[in-house]
Amino acid sequence: MNRLLNYSGIITKVKAMKSNLITKTDFERIANLESISDFITYLKNHEGYRDIFHDMDEHLLHRGQVEGVFINALYRDFSSIYSFANMEQRNALDLIFFRYEINVLKTCIQLVYNKDNDTYDLSTFHSFFENHSKINLNTLAASQNMEEFVNNLKGTEYHSLFNHLQGKDNITSFDYEMQLDIYYFKKMWKLKDKKLKDDNLKVLTHRLGSEIDILNIMWLYRSKRFFNIHSTDSYSYVIPIHYKLKNEQLMKLIEASSIEEFIARLNTTYYKKISSTLLDGTMEIYYQKIMLSIAESNADRYSSSMAPIYAYLLKKQIEIKRLTTALECIRYKLEPEDTLRYVLQ
Repeated sequence: MNRLLNYSGIITKVKAMKSNLITKTDFERIANLESISDFITYLKNHEGYRDIFHDMDEHLLHRGQVEGVFINALYRDFSSIYSFANMEQRNALDLIFFRYEINVLKTCIQLVYNKDNDTYDLSTFHSFFENHSKINLNTLAASQNMEEFVNNLKGTEYHSLFNHLQGKDNITSFDYEMQLDIYYFKKMWKLKDKKLKDDNLKVLTHRLGSEIDILNIMWLYRSKRFFNIHSTDSYSYVIPIHYKLKNEQLMKLIEASSIEEFIARLNTTYYKKISSTLLDGTMEIYYQKIMLSIAESNADRYSSSMAPIYAYLLKKQIEIKRLTTALECIRYKLEPEDTLRYVLQ
């Protein structure tokens, strides 16, 4: 009963926020819009985005600014939930913020490697990160090269992550981003046991463990099919954590000498259903669907926990991805049926 009372308020709040998510009908209407300004006008009249777009001129916004507003909508919702949460709930939300921080660091790395990238203005996130993070977004976003970027991370937990990459030849943004992802999952796997308990621990363990297993499979498959990475080097691209994909099974996947052998070995594991999605190129779509399915299942099963909040934030993240896709489709004048197919896949 105490647990039900502790979570009734925050879950009621999230249910109200959920009612403002973009629906399939909304996306059908968006797909028929002819310009970016029409798109922004539509969102200005939608309950979920009215406040965040209300003082912006839809005729002056460029693509990067619009994407920044979308991301800010997620951070705004997170902050709103956080301000409503008690200490136990904030401990769980702090773990979610860790993912946001990793994502924005990866965006900064992409900016360093591609100066022409029309990425959203990171300075718009300053106030949000100032309240939750020690990183200086403005300084990182202004880095001219990776040596400067790493130097700008001094005083943070991320500074030492990239030392072994400095000075090496043919290092790409992917190498730096992989180090961040591996660090994130390793730290999260430990933090969850320290910060969470009972149903909240069960929920995050299931979600995080499944995500780690699936990402390891995806990364290993790609390393063999598209990059021809030797088995010895594959170990550096693997998250050293095991959930339903056991250690010996993971080792066999790493040592597979061909795609055929990789698939055959994968078919002996809990994740054998993934094989077809790897081969037909729909793995990314499957990954999003399975993570959403896990989130929704946990929300139903553990209704008096953080599970409904996790599920909402994931749905909001997927919504933003879909809105960004719609933005690109409208920008390139795709037919409405093609736009809708890309957005809702």
